[in-house]
Amino acid sequence: MKAICIVGSPREQGSTSFLVDRVIDGMCTGGIEAEKHVLGSLRIEYSDGCRSCETIRKCVIRDDMDALLDEIMGADIVILASPSYWGDVTGQMKVFIDRSLPLCNATTGRTPVPPGKVGIAVATRAGSSKGETQHIVDTFKHYFEHLGIKMVATLSAKGIGCLDDLVADQALIDEARLLGLKLGQDSQPPG
Repeated sequence: MKAICIVGSPREQGSTSFLVDRVIDGMCTGGIEAEKHVLGSLRIEYSDGCRSCETIRKCVIRDDMDALLDEIMGADIVILASPSYWGDVTGQMKVFIDRSLPLCNATTGRTPVPPGKVGIAVATRAGSSKGETQHIVDTFKHYFEHLGIKMVATLSAKGIGCLDDLVADQALIDEARLLGLKLGQDSQPPG
């Protein structure tokens, strides 16, 4: 099985990326091949709203988004992760979502995404309220629904202002790794 992990952070070595790495550790232990992409390290242009992709199912803009959409099509598991920026996904993640329109079922009622994929939502925030992480999870659920991907798990973290806060939270690190391990175990054929 293959997983694609899209981290909406502008920082490659940030706490959200670190948390996703722990999920990946668990998946790899369970035999899942995982590829992680940090959006802040990629060249993804803003959507220009031309809507050509609704008919040709491909964006007219050529950038790193082409490879991400291809990987989503080929993956069995799609993980979306974002820290909270002003109570929402990062700007990088919003641009990624906007540029995913070629895979969306909104105008035709159909998506070209092959059935059977599962999605995981990961949200982190510095403050103590879970409302912001829930909003991010809901955004990812909405995204998954438009691509015909069944969301099967979420991982939310609050009080993570910097990487040291996350490193100090062994229970959260263990939860992330166990989530990945469970995905690997669930993907194994019985007996």
